Amino acid sequence: MATSDVDGGARFEQVDWNTVDPSGRAVGLRSRLFLLCVGVVLAALAYDYFVAAPDPLFENVGLEEGLQDPFTWDVRGIDWLFVLSLLVFGFYVLYPLYEHADRTRQYLDELTNNRAATFALAYLTCFFFFGLFGTILVGRPSVDVLRSSKPPVSFATPGSFDLVVATVAVPTARIDLFTLLVLVSVGALLTWSLLAKVDRDRELDAFGDIAGVFGRVGLGFVATFSLVGTVFAVFPVADYGVAAGIGTIVGVGWAVLWLSRSDVPFGVEHVRAAAVVLTAFAGVFLVGFVVVQTVVYDFFQFDPVGSGVVSTSCPDYASAGPGQCYGTWDYPLGSTRYGLGMIPVIFSGMRVSLQVALISSMLIVPLATMVGTVAGYVGGVVDDVLMSYVDVQQTVPAIIVYMIAIHVFGRSLFVLVVVFGLLSWGGAARLVRSEVLQRREEDFVTAARSAGAGHWRVMFRHVLPNVSNTVLTSVTRQIPQLILAETAIAFLDLNDIMLMSWGETIASLLKFLPDGWWMSTEVVVVLAVTVLSFSVLGDALRDVLDPRGDS
Repeated sequence: MATSDVDGGARFEQVDWNTVDPSGRAVGLRSRLFLLCVGVVLAALAYDYFVAAPDPLFENVGLEEGLQDPFTWDVRGIDWLFVLSLLVFGFYVLYPLYEHADRTRQYLDELTNNRAATFALAYLTCFFFFGLFGTILVGRPSVDVLRSSKPPVSFATPGSFDLVVATVAVPTARIDLFTLLVLVSVGALLTWSLLAKVDRDRELDAFGDIAGVFGRVGLGFVATFSLVGTVFAVFPVADYGVAAGIGTIVGVGWAVLWLSRSDVPFGVEHVRAAAVVLTAFAGVFLVGFVVVQTVVYDFFQFDPVGSGVVSTSCPDYASAGPGQCYGTWDYPLGSTRYGLGMIPVIFSGMRVSLQVALISSMLIVPLATMVGTVAGYVGGVVDDVLMSYVDVQQTVPAIIVYMIAIHVFGRSLFVLVVVFGLLSWGGAARLVRSEVLQRREEDFVTAARSAGAGHWRVMFRHVLPNVSNTVLTSVTRQIPQLILAETAIAFLDLNDIMLMSWGETIASLLKFLPDGWWMSTEVVVVLAVTVLSFSVLGDALRDVLDPRGDS
């Protein structure tokens, strides 16, 4: 309760903060649930370390086999750290977004006004689900020498309808699936840019509503199919067709629910917008298709066939000559020289990059937030000491420390994420400190102090929530650098050879250019899109979450 000092005249009241703010317990319900889950993980870790696999196997045992015989499982240290980072992400990122649904919806609406950020958010959502569940759904990459050097599936073969391996065929035209996907993506961006140049914003906005419906269907399908498909992979009660059906129902249901709650009246305006945008896209796509056929296939004599790279066990309908083969739907994105399917290869590298992003963030965010908040709020000698340490730390390259560490602990992703996580938080800490220096002079901080709140309560209850957006945007923009650093280390063959990283894949398959162009090119494109999406989303989050932008 509040009490006043009558002798002090105009003194402020002393507030019993535990009475005023019941949520001010030392450990809240969410934190207690988090600690309970951490305890379960630690118990499983102890079981793994002392009972299940004191001598790790050479290769990770499949999840289904591990459930059938848990005494044969082989869970690595990086996997336990990854599970812990997923718990942190779920309890302290996803749950607050759900708890403050109205604010989340407001930020999401502002974020989707940026078309590039919308694409980045959609891609990174797929990146998260496929990185988490992709290797379970499609399996780990496995060598099959009878399926080596398969190019991406071709939509048509040169000058004939006899060797068509898809439902679309154009005489004398040939284009593989990968080139088609790139052409569709570039065509969509060019269409959007051209319509914006000619002041067709009205049609673009209306078509954006339509795209929002299909986007929700797609994201709902991806999320549900990943979760349900993973369950079916572990417990084979149904096939992936059932999982796809459930995902379609959920995606359509989400879109219908959004339409019922949306105040957007779908009508003739949206039909006209769809006609304008799709007509413009068709024109751009046809021009691009002709350019690809003329320049790439005719002038440069490029062919989707795997020429020059021996392709084994090619079916008759896709044969293009001795040792040459057109792509089939058995391997939609092709296979490597060693018979690894490109889709499992890409998903395996995606999982490694997701581990780097989540685990490094789990280390960077608490350290940067704590050091930056304490340095900015306390100031004085504490500020000088902490910032001097940050200066020293930032002069030490993390890659040098990693190269030294692998001589002591061996090459592993665990060592990599720990080294880079512990040595990459200095820049974020400086940003938090500069924000705290401004926030500690605000009126609400002065009022909290005057009402009797202690320094720790002011820091963690009043200052910290107002600077959390700063560290969030800083870490989001730092994740691409960490992914590129891991890729570079794997490219230099300094990584754990048991984990198939994008950098290792690029390094091992780059020598097959130009004949086996798809083997490394597809991985490079996915890596580039991932890094670009994180950078674009980080910039967009900075614009949306910056508190000074509201003022």
